[in-house]
Amino acid sequence: MCPVLTTCPVLSRCRPLAATLTLSALLLPASMLSAQSQDDQGAMSLSLEALTHAQVFSASRHLEDSRQAPASVSIITAADIRRYGWRTLGEAINSLRGFYTSYDRQYTYLGVRGLLRPGDYNSRVLLLINGHRTNENVYDSAFIGTEFELDLDLIDHIEIVRGPSSSLFGTNAVFGVINVITRRLSGNAVETSADTSSFLGRTGRITTTFEQGKLSGLFSGSLFRSNGQSALFYPEFASPATNNGWADNIDGDRYGHAFADLQYGHFRLHGLFSSRTKSIPTASYGRSFDDPANTSTDSRAYAELTYHRAVSLGDLEVRVYDDWYEFFGLGAFNEGPAAPRILASNWASAIWLGTAASLDRQIGRQRMLVGGDFEHSVTIRQTNQILGQPSLFVDHRSPSRAAAYGEGELNLIPKLSIRIGARMDWFSAYGGSFSPRIALVYSPEARTALKYIYGEAFRAPNAYESYYYDGITSEPPPSPLIPERMRSNEVIVERGLSSWFQLSVDASNNRLKNLIDQVPDASTGFTEFVNIGRDRGLTLEMELEAKRASGLAARASYTLADATDDIQHSWLANSPKRMAKLNTTLPLFHHSFAGIELLSSSAQKTYQDTTVDSALLANATFSSGPLFRDWQFSASGYNALNHRWFSPAGPAFAQAQIQQDGRTFLFKLSHTLAFERSSK
Repeated sequence: MCPVLTTCPVLSRCRPLAATLTLSALLLPASMLSAQSQDDQGAMSLSLEALTHAQVFSASRHLEDSRQAPASVSIITAADIRRYGWRTLGEAINSLRGFYTSYDRQYTYLGVRGLLRPGDYNSRVLLLINGHRTNENVYDSAFIGTEFELDLDLIDHIEIVRGPSSSLFGTNAVFGVINVITRRLSGNAVETSADTSSFLGRTGRITTTFEQGKLSGLFSGSLFRSNGQSALFYPEFASPATNNGWADNIDGDRYGHAFADLQYGHFRLHGLFSSRTKSIPTASYGRSFDDPANTSTDSRAYAELTYHRAVSLGDLEVRVYDDWYEFFGLGAFNEGPAAPRILASNWASAIWLGTAASLDRQIGRQRMLVGGDFEHSVTIRQTNQILGQPSLFVDHRSPSRAAAYGEGELNLIPKLSIRIGARMDWFSAYGGSFSPRIALVYSPEARTALKYIYGEAFRAPNAYESYYYDGITSEPPPSPLIPERMRSNEVIVERGLSSWFQLSVDASNNRLKNLIDQVPDASTGFTEFVNIGRDRGLTLEMELEAKRASGLAARASYTLADATDDIQHSWLANSPKRMAKLNTTLPLFHHSFAGIELLSSSAQKTYQDTTVDSALLANATFSSGPLFRDWQFSASGYNALNHRWFSPAGPAFAQAQIQQDGRTFLFKLSHTLAFERSSK
């Protein structure tokens, strides 16, 4: 499932808690901006009771108490990111119950409740930045690794809403919604940070903020470079013709980010540009092994203008936006010992424009939300060619989509809230799709919430699945694809055992049908995308969380997942049946912290019907408060026990599993220079 020539296949875009740990080597402190450390101190003064009553937006498209939200919601704060030293969005989400990740040395994939399908580029999760959809319009990718478009230092918090959310957000919101909220600082300051890490990794960032009357803004740019592993061994290629299985110096990774956020009164203009290039050492999709030409580049940009204010009818929000995405991949291929080396390229791009509006109105104890959006793709283009020859495949499309949605909150009975919502989406290529949601939230007393949610969600076929064709080994679908669908039933218990201790239990039953898979055509031998898959997932998640005013905190979770193929009645690939996680922060001195993370996952089946062994990872970070006039430091160790572990590979790989990094380190230094605004 990749944008590749599948013969000469053009390069692809493919994709028990444990013991104690001693990390005496990690005694350097974490980089924090002084403005952020002040927020840290404020958060330390809050009880867990206050933190669990944090306001969230993404569950209902309006601010509400997270305990009353019609979903299982987790919040990751900027303080969490700093104290645990997470380097990517995927690492942050991987710390939460029910989530896990996989990395094939090109992209990072996200699994939810036992369901992960490498090669789908996370298209069954909707990823937002400040409410703006970032899943692009060619492959529906949601980037969460180093390919994510935003520097993590710019994040204020992340809202993670589990379960189907198409009733409010439309396509892609199948397993959940992840909304990344950027920080909005006041004042005039310049922030700089730099880090160095294993494999000659280095990152630099500069951020400026300003405030002048009603106008405020933030501008930031960052660069990252890493040489990656100098030598990676793959026994599947262990022959003299393929360097005895060693991929030398072709694991490099680099990106550049730029982000801007301007606010004036009720208006907000924000946008970004990001470009990331990754060398591909795995020789997936039939590429030549150990060839430095194997690379892929993803570039992404958007600009969005938002108008948000309270009017007589309620809370009004209007958005207009312009998005751009481009993918370019290069691959080397050799059909035999005497055959010449050829280079094949794959290129895809999309430009789309859209607008959205919503109105949220409180009517006594009841609430009503209505909204709609429209989007037009100016162009979606895909091409494949062998360099020096005419293009093998060229496709150009200009689809549109529109939607209307609404949700009502009824509080007719004390302690019981009823949510009823639905959305109707229309696609010029596929027709309509209807997505309902019903949620009951019962609160017998302030610290307890019992929730039942029934929801349906869908994912529309993307441009690659619907139109890709090379005339050699792949052909377009024999009949038009239809959207994938999921039905979900979920029961949640959230109980505050004290002001600083909380228990959560979550049971869910998810059924998916019309899943889009690439299969061979018996009559032609070509492969084609068809709606053929049906999966089922039963999950039980348990979590205990404690936070004290001192900053001492711990979160422990255990997940049981049973994900099967409803057609073959077999255990799904890339699906751990058990996961256990422990995250804890320990306050030290001068507002410094030690953050310790233990992640345990049971064995998984691969696409080649082999087994990937269970894994236990231990990570630790030591972070400082402000030192020496707003300098801050951090040191992190990842896989500190140097555990040998693997991720299952996708179906496009000769390897059944991809070995992951051993023990690695990162050291970071930050500084904030604040300017006083002159008074006249």
